[in-house]
Amino acid sequence: MKKIASLLLIAVLGAGLFAASFKKGQTVYVSKDGKLTETEKSSKSIGEVEKGDVAVVIESKKKKTNIKIESLGISGWYDTKSLTKKKIAKNTSVDINADNIALAGKGSVSAKATKKIELDAVAENPQEEKKDEAAVPAAENAAAESAKTE
Repeated sequence: MKKIASLLLIAVLGAGLFAASFKKGQTVYVSKDGKLTETEKSSKSIGEVEKGDVAVVIESKKKKTNIKIESLGISGWYDTKSLTKKKIAKNTSVDINADNIALAGKGSVSAKATKKIELDAVAENPQEEKKDEAAVPAAENAAAESAKTE
């Protein structure tokens, strides 16, 4: 009987050690979407928070923590177990449409095309030729070599 009571006591104390506790002024991150409530015991929602929102602790209790969400400019109570000290990336969405999908499969510009672009740019702007006199012959030689291998 004493062993069972001892194990139960250790389990209760151990659970208390692993419960999240936050200090006033500490920055925390929302780990789960949910609702802020007006008071610790109220269920009346005063705002929505999203995973990754950054908050500052105003007061921390066992089950609920009073936080201020700086980006929303509101304060309220939120489940303590849905807050963390570890930084969490905000939910992000990507606009995917047919044009983006088609563009994704196009590949990259070849070295030959890059050299041609460089040579065309020098031909259009003779002043650049004087700056890059050593680079132009090298680019022309590379383009000529590339053309021979085709």
